[in-house]
Amino acid sequence: MMIVSLSIALPVSALSWAYTFVVFDRNAYEVLDTTIEEGALGDVIGEVETTVNDETGRYYGNASNGYPIGTVYREVDGESVEDVIAVEDGSEWKRAEYRFEAPYHSRDFIKFFGYGLLGMGIMMLSWTFFKRSSLYKKEV
Repeated sequence: MMIVSLSIALPVSALSWAYTFVVFDRNAYEVLDTTIEEGALGDVIGEVETTVNDETGRYYGNASNGYPIGTVYREVDGESVEDVIAVEDGSEWKRAEYRFEAPYHSRDFIKFFGYGLLGMGIMMLSWTFFKRSSLYKKEV
């Protein structure tokens, strides 16, 4: 009985990544070991908002497989944000170069659809209040 129970152990899995990456605005960037001086940095453009699921590899939004939520992204002066960004790494900034477009996730659609519904609701409420106001008068 003991041997049978040991042979039916639950599988445990975790992905191993070839490199550390961050996602910003649906673009995935490989974080390199190259540091960037503080004087060469531009504005803050975002931060890590979600982490990558180590079992499935799925992620959405501004995510990372190696940095915690709240890690800041900044522009690099003289470089296009589509090509290079800087990632906060403790007390220094690491160079991150564009590698691929992040895969589509269903949450992207849900977020877009939710904002659309919210906008339509606001427009309908505004129209209802306008029709009830004294500004809207029907001629008889």
